[in-house]
Amino acid sequence: MESTELVVIEQLNVMDVFTGDSLTDLLREIETKAKGFTPTVEHAKGRKQIASMAHKVSKSKVVLDNLGKELVADWKANAKKVDESRKIARDRLDALRDEVRQPLTEWEEAEAAREAAEKLAKEIEAAHETALAEHALWLRQKDIEAKEAELARQEEERRQKAEAERIEKERIEREEQMKREASELARKQAETEAQAKIAEAERKEREAKEAAAKAERDRIAAEERAKVEKEMAVKEAERKAKEEADRVERERLASEANQKAIDEARQADVAHKKKLNNEAVAALVANGIGQDQAKQIITLIAKGLIDNVTINY
Repeated sequence: MESTELVVIEQLNVMDVFTGDSLTDLLREIETKAKGFTPTVEHAKGRKQIASMAHKVSKSKVVLDNLGKELVADWKANAKKVDESRKIARDRLDALRDEVRQPLTEWEEAEAAREAAEKLAKEIEAAHETALAEHALWLRQKDIEAKEAELARQEEERRQKAEAERIEKERIEREEQMKREASELARKQAETEAQAKIAEAERKEREAKEAAAKAERDRIAAEERAKVEKEMAVKEAERKAKEEADRVERERLASEANQKAIDEARQADVAHKKKLNNEAVAALVANGIGQDQAKQIITLIAKGLIDNVTINY
């Protein structure tokens, strides 16, 4: 016989397990062994131990179930009792397997959620760094443009100064030539030119102030645009993060709905078969067969143990 670490098959009284009172004690013994260690998911060895123990529980279930099948084959008079015992064993050992493996299952789910969160955080950080780099490039371009404008202004001032010096030189030359003609006319001419210089200087000063004010306005506008662009980049990253979270939630709800539909269909099928089996039992009873014997016949037919006889569900 096959043996496992949780069930010693050689020590079992198969008849007593499935028809007597020892099944409960046997299942309690398996549960005690399965829960007799402290599971941990903090390291690979602990996770492997959990998976191994869950496998042993499943293996014990298979062994007991197979023993029950053999007993049914040898002793059909106790088929109903054996099948009920097999179902109890399967259900309790399935529940035990799930309970034993629960820490590993919870760790695997938490690990998947953590990896998804880390991936999303990295994507948001990358988007933010890209926005900052683009903004810095834009600021450098504006700084270059401002410097070019300042150089142009200085060049214009030098040109105007050279022009003024040329005009002044020509004026002096004309004054020296005209002194011989009329000193009074030269004086008035000098006063007129002096007033023109003052007006020109005042005009240049106004232009310089206007240029400085415009440069300040441009700088403020550039900072405002950079701030808006940064906020837009952050909002876009947040929007993408929300969309991803919504997608994950939709998939989870769809999975739950699909599982619910499968469970309802399975329950409906079980109820349908039970109804037809009860009707078949009633028909046999109506034809003179005893209630218990009729149930046993229908059970054997439903399990396919009667050759060439089936129930059309």
